[in-house]
Amino acid sequence: MAEKKLNANTCYNLSFFKDIMKELRRVDDNIIPRLNTTDTHSEKACGEFFAQLADSYKKREEAVDYCLKVMDEQIAKKTKLLEEDPDDYDTQSSLFSDETKRRMIANELVVEDIVRARSLQVFKNKCKIFDTSSLELKS
Repeated sequence: MAEKKLNANTCYNLSFFKDIMKELRRVDDNIIPRLNTTDTHSEKACGEFFAQLADSYKKREEAVDYCLKVMDEQIAKKTKLLEEDPDDYDTQSSLFSDETKRRMIANELVVEDIVRARSLQVFKNKCKIFDTSSLELKS
């Protein structure tokens, strides 16, 4: 997978951000076909696949956290500008737009919880030999 680079501009381009998230969710989207071709009776094979899931989860979480941080910094700057000049309608409009984008990025955390729950359920049903209880995948 050729990963796209995440930067501050990506966070403001929601279409591009969602494309990155979609790319990072590919392992979850294809979990059933992948597990059908994995030796689910092998703890090693299941462990390797679980490691791919965990890596994907980590990358997605980092992407969302990064963009939330970028958005929070920008919102704080614009809020300070508005305190200095409350009648700056361009800044007000821009702030509203940024807050809306931030909410949309934050909503990815809800999507992430749903995707993880579904993937882990499928994984546990197929790779019964692999014990996930000692491993923590935080959401």
